[in-house]
Amino acid sequence: MTNNRIIKLDIARTFAIICVVLCHCSQMVYTQQSVLIKDLGFMSRVFFMATFTIGRLGVPIFLYLSGVLLLEKSIEKDEDIFRFYKNNLLPLLIVNEVWIVIYNVYNIFVLKGTFLVTNFIKELLLLKNSDMLNMWYMPMIIGVYIGVPFLAKIVKSFSFKSFKPIMIVMFIFFFIVPALNVFSSIFGINQTFGSGMNVAYMGGTYGLYLLVGYYIYNRKCDRLKNWMLVVLSLISFFIILYVEVYSLYNAYGSIYYVWYDFPFLLICTGGLFVLFTRIKDEYVNKNIARLFTYISRISMGIYFVHSLIILAEIKYIGQMTGKLSLDVFLLMAITIITSVFIVWIFSKNRCLRKYMFMIK
Repeated sequence: MTNNRIIKLDIARTFAIICVVLCHCSQMVYTQQSVLIKDLGFMSRVFFMATFTIGRLGVPIFLYLSGVLLLEKSIEKDEDIFRFYKNNLLPLLIVNEVWIVIYNVYNIFVLKGTFLVTNFIKELLLLKNSDMLNMWYMPMIIGVYIGVPFLAKIVKSFSFKSFKPIMIVMFIFFFIVPALNVFSSIFGINQTFGSGMNVAYMGGTYGLYLLVGYYIYNRKCDRLKNWMLVVLSLISFFIILYVEVYSLYNAYGSIYYVWYDFPFLLICTGGLFVLFTRIKDEYVNKNIARLFTYISRISMGIYFVHSLIILAEIKYIGQMTGKLSLDVFLLMAITIITSVFIVWIFSKNRCLRKYMFMIK
């Protein structure tokens, strides 16, 4: 630890934000109007789906980190719940409103998009998701934060053994069932799977990510060797990649872009997060540790800013090199560097640092 920072978690968060940027860069480069997926060769399709899938690893890592840091909080009385809402939930709500305004202004004056007052009001009231690439995350995480104080109390009141059956049920209904529908769609089985059981109160897909992150950090996976975790994560990754690439060729016209309720994404990122938690902070070079800490601290700012840069580049520049794979990495580098610079400039103001980027 450096200045009360847990470096291994800063490394994980840095990895996560880089993944998110990669995901959106790959997605926008390969789905812009001048690109037709059906005209891409096999290796181009594999590259697209591989970079997109690597990018999808980011959000689960963020959720695991939320599980580690939020569920560790001590919640003993009503005042603790209200304190959490004041110090954690309220700033999140304010930042969400600020960025909805920024995105709408940007859409009008930079992207030359349309503006509908009704949609704007719905977004402010959390009745409609923003059309921006990244903003689906905010209503989701705000909803998660509402239940965090109670979940933090529960996980400390009962053993992991008592929680395992609940987590297994969550995995079946929130991951296995959606996966069956994915397979049914891309393999043309023409069968829909579902259940009349209402288990949403358990926290849903994202609640399970929080629990998995919390229990991983509390050493519930110590029996698994590092090589086992690497193999498990790689196998899961290639299963995801196979399903996605296959969907590009299947005759049923259903292209699958992996979502967070796919079981192999949970397995892949879970194994990866265990490896992150096993990093020894004292072995990390101090200068490198400071870099990870800085990127980690401004990661929320990068999360909000990077979409502005990607959308402007796609609209006004389009293909930069004539080679899509190179465009992905070039756009990614430009986006990260520019985002860091913008956050650095604006975060010099204490008010903007807190209410635009949630930097403490």
